[in-house]
Amino acid sequence: MNIQNLNFTVEELKILAENGQKDFIYAVGYYYENGIRTSVNLAESAVWYEKAAQKGHAEAAMRLALLYAQGAGVEKNEKKAFTYMEQAAKAGNTNALYNVGRCYEEGIGVKQDFSKAFDWYKKAAAEGDFRAMCCMGGYFLTGNPVPYEPAKAFQLFEKAANANIPAAQYNLSVLYRYGEGTEKDVEKADFWRMKAAQNGFRMAIDEIEKPAENQ
Repeated sequence: MNIQNLNFTVEELKILAENGQKDFIYAVGYYYENGIRTSVNLAESAVWYEKAAQKGHAEAAMRLALLYAQGAGVEKNEKKAFTYMEQAAKAGNTNALYNVGRCYEEGIGVKQDFSKAFDWYKKAAAEGDFRAMCCMGGYFLTGNPVPYEPAKAFQLFEKAANANIPAAQYNLSVLYRYGEGTEKDVEKADFWRMKAAQNGFRMAIDEIEKPAENQ
């Protein structure tokens, strides 16, 4: 269902949702969250997302997780955020796959576990999530929790950099600068650092603005 193409008021959607169809239940929550043909009401949005999540709607579970993580419309609860995010991930939501990886990496709502973070990033990357590829590259570069393999890090950063992920662009520039995982190439290093800076990556901006301090 493409919610953007729906031409209902929120009250009409509620009537359609009464039959228990999870897409319409989710749509009510989406309308309230985004103020579509009604006022923004995050508390109401959370109520409807929860109803849809209980029926197995992956996107609703992910959006509800984000509300709990931010304390938006509901009391902030990182454990609930993780629980709903994991539900969405297990249902195949690609964004949720990545976000569960972030939860494990940062210990948000769950015990920090880099190995599990990597596993979830790998699942997200397999679905084409370039942010997850960038995170995996970082693990291959630090050698934790996977072996140190700069060539694999380079391959992952290159894919993500070409998809315009600023952190990957910066990391790729570093690998080119020092010839780590690839042949040293200062011109390519400068190119990717500039790309990262243009995309707002702070470390790249600082290095360009204050080159003497970052040599």
